[in-house]
Amino acid sequence: MGQGLAKVKKAFDGLEGLGDSYAADFGDTDLADKFKDFTDNWKISREKLTGEVEELAAIAKEAAKAYESIDHQLAEAIRGAQRKPK
Repeated sequence: MGQGLAKVKKAFDGLEGLGDSYAADFGDTDLADKFKDFTDNWKISREKLTGEVEELAAIAKEAAKAYESIDHQLAEAIRGAQRKPK
């Protein structure tokens, strides 16, 4: 999950300045202005969402490490219990 979220963040990072590349294609200034408003709002929302996705990715990676550590400890405990004479 952590790796998947990191890929989502990377995809959002790749959208930087996307709106600027289309601004000249509209011709109509009102439409161009509306598109600029949209891209400005999208940039703010994307930055916030990217930060949240990055934070979730870090939490997921730390959780995976903790689960792996617990799993390893449990496996060692089981192996140790199996080795003890009855």
